[in-house]
Amino acid sequence: MNLLGSPTVVELAGMLHVKRSTLSSWIHTDREPPLKVGLRIAEITGVKLKWLVHGGEWDISEDEIATESLEHHRTLVVKQINRLNVDQLQVIQTILHYYQTNPAINPSQKPSP
Repeated sequence: MNLLGSPTVVELAGMLHVKRSTLSSWIHTDREPPLKVGLRIAEITGVKLKWLVHGGEWDISEDEIATESLEHHRTLVVKQINRLNVDQLQVIQTILHYYQTNPAINPSQKPSP
Protein backbone atom coordinates (compact mmCIF):
# COMPACT_ATOMS: atom_id res chain seq x y z
CA MET A 1 0.00 0.00 0.00
CA ASN A 2 2.93 2.33 0.67
CA LEU A 3 4.27 1.78 -2.83
CA LEU A 4 0.96 2.90 -4.28
CA GLY A 5 0.63 6.10 -2.26
CA SER A 6 -1.27 4.50 0.66
CA PRO A 7 -4.68 4.06 -0.94
CA THR A 8 -7.51 2.55 1.08
CA VAL A 9 -8.04 -1.20 0.87
CA VAL A 10 -11.07 -0.58 -1.35
CA GLU A 11 -9.07 1.68 -3.70
CA LEU A 12 -6.16 -0.75 -3.80
CA ALA A 13 -8.47 -3.67 -4.55
CA GLY A 14 -9.92 -1.66 -7.44
CA MET A 15 -6.44 -0.84 -8.76
CA LEU A 16 -5.54 -4.54 -8.68
CA HIS A 17 -8.89 -5.70 -10.07
CA VAL A 18 -9.60 -7.99 -7.10
CA LYS A 19 -12.30 -8.15 -4.41
CA ARG A 20 -11.67 -6.22 -1.20
CA SER A 21 -12.07 -9.40 0.83
CA THR A 22 -9.43 -11.16 -1.30
CA LEU A 23 -7.00 -8.30 -0.82
CA SER A 24 -7.66 -8.27 2.92
CA SER A 25 -6.88 -11.97 3.12
CA TRP A 26 -3.50 -11.35 1.46
CA ILE A 27 -2.76 -8.46 3.83
CA HIS A 28 -3.76 -10.25 7.05
CA THR A 29 -2.43 -13.75 6.33
CA ASP A 30 0.73 -15.22 4.89
CA ARG A 31 -1.03 -15.88 1.56
CA GLU A 32 0.61 -14.31 -1.46
CA PRO A 33 -1.36 -12.98 -4.40
CA PRO A 34 -1.18 -14.81 -7.72
CA LEU A 35 1.54 -13.91 -10.20
CA LYS A 36 -0.77 -11.78 -12.36
CA VAL A 37 -1.55 -9.56 -9.35
CA GLY A 38 2.14 -9.32 -8.49
CA LEU A 39 2.83 -8.26 -12.06
CA ARG A 40 0.06 -5.65 -11.83
CA ILE A 41 1.59 -4.25 -8.60
CA ALA A 42 5.01 -4.14 -10.26
CA GLU A 43 3.50 -2.36 -13.28
CA ILE A 44 1.63 0.21 -11.20
CA THR A 45 4.51 0.96 -8.82
CA GLY A 46 7.47 0.62 -11.16
CA VAL A 47 9.10 -1.76 -8.68
CA LYS A 48 10.56 -4.99 -9.99
CA LEU A 49 8.61 -8.17 -9.27
CA LYS A 50 11.76 -9.72 -7.82
CA TRP A 51 11.83 -7.00 -5.15
CA LEU A 52 8.14 -7.52 -4.33
CA VAL A 53 8.62 -11.26 -3.94
CA HIS A 54 11.90 -11.25 -2.02
CA GLY A 55 11.66 -7.93 -0.21
CA GLY A 56 15.26 -7.06 -0.85
CA GLU A 57 16.58 -10.33 0.57
CA TRP A 58 18.88 -11.06 -2.36
CA ASP A 59 22.20 -9.74 -3.52
CA ILE A 60 21.75 -6.49 -5.38
CA SER A 61 24.31 -3.89 -6.36
CA GLU A 62 24.27 -0.30 -5.10
CA ASP A 63 23.65 0.89 -8.69
CA GLU A 64 20.59 -1.36 -9.02
CA ILE A 65 19.23 -0.07 -5.70
CA ALA A 66 19.77 3.55 -6.77
CA THR A 67 18.15 2.97 -10.19
CA GLU A 68 15.17 1.13 -8.71
CA SER A 69 14.73 3.79 -6.03
CA LEU A 70 14.88 6.57 -8.63
CA GLU A 71 12.29 4.84 -10.81
CA HIS A 72 10.05 4.21 -7.80
CA HIS A 73 10.19 7.88 -6.77
CA ARG A 74 9.68 9.03 -10.37
CA THR A 75 6.57 6.82 -10.64
CA LEU A 76 5.14 8.17 -7.39
CA VAL A 77 5.80 11.79 -8.41
CA VAL A 78 4.13 11.30 -11.80
CA LYS A 79 1.06 9.78 -10.12
CA GLN A 80 0.84 12.73 -7.76
CA ILE A 81 1.32 15.24 -10.58
CA ASN A 82 -1.50 13.62 -12.53
CA ARG A 83 -3.87 14.49 -9.67
CA LEU A 84 -3.04 18.23 -9.62
CA ASN A 85 -5.08 21.06 -11.09
CA VAL A 86 -3.63 23.81 -13.30
CA ASP A 87 -2.87 26.20 -10.44
CA GLN A 88 -1.10 23.48 -8.46
CA LEU A 89 0.91 22.47 -11.53
CA GLN A 90 2.08 26.06 -12.01
CA VAL A 91 3.36 26.13 -8.42
CA ILE A 92 5.18 22.81 -8.91
CA GLN A 93 6.68 24.07 -12.18
CA THR A 94 8.01 27.17 -10.41
CA ILE A 95 9.51 25.07 -7.61
CA LEU A 96 11.16 22.69 -10.08
CA HIS A 97 12.61 25.58 -12.07
CA TYR A 98 14.01 27.05 -8.86
CA TYR A 99 15.64 23.76 -7.86
CA GLN A 100 17.08 23.20 -11.32
CA THR A 101 18.59 26.67 -11.67
CA ASN A 102 19.72 27.50 -8.11
CA PRO A 103 23.45 26.70 -7.72
CA ALA A 104 23.13 26.52 -3.92
CA ILE A 105 20.66 23.65 -4.27
CA ASN A 106 21.92 22.11 -7.52
CA PRO A 107 25.74 22.31 -7.54
CA SER A 108 25.90 21.12 -11.16
CA GLN A 109 24.36 24.45 -12.21
CA LYS A 110 26.76 27.37 -12.64
CA PRO A 111 25.57 30.81 -11.57
CA SER A 112 24.04 32.93 -14.33
CA PRO A 113 26.18 35.91 -15.41
